[in-house]
Amino acid sequence: MTKTHMAIHNQKIIATGNIEELVRQVKKFDANIEPIVIEEENCKQINFDWHGSAQTVLGSLAEVPPKSIGKRGRPKLGVVSKEVTLLPRHWEWLATQRGGASVTLRKLVEAARKNAPIGDIICMKQQQLDGFILLFLGDEPGFEEASRSLYRNNKVGFDDAIAEWPTEFKSFILNKFLEIADLHNGISPKKE
Repeated sequence: MTKTHMAIHNQKIIATGNIEELVRQVKKFDANIEPIVIEEENCKQINFDWHGSAQTVLGSLAEVPPKSIGKRGRPKLGVVSKEVTLLPRHWEWLATQRGGASVTLRKLVEAARKNAPIGDIICMKQQQLDGFILLFLGDEPGFEEASRSLYRNNKVGFDDAIAEWPTEFKSFILNKFLEIADLHNGISPKKE
């Protein structure tokens, strides 16, 4: 499934779609702007260089960073080497696991991601939405009450707080709020 993104410039959503569609829409709209791009699923900001034509921008996104000589790990797979601090008993246990410490840690992380408690998922989604709201609407009237209502799962308070916000943002934000409310009510997220 292709991820959907939105480009935001001067407090307006100027383009939506996958990255390729989005870049082409933005360049058609105005070739000289550098909008903020957000991945809609997780409200994560995506940074890249907007200089040049749509083809140049897309080409720079496809470029793979130069291979570093002597780097550990498996860079072709996207494996990144970082430091982990554990107690000696943890290292001892990891040393006895099949595949070694790295494989075992990756398996543990994947298992934890797949089986995350609903409370953790709700908290993560609330933080993602709150970060989005702060980035684009933090100075709008009702921001603080909207943030409080988000964490309280108070739809009435949330609706009141965002009532005067720009319609295109309000629609996106309200949909995200309703997804979180569904989780609170035991409705599982859609699997794609």
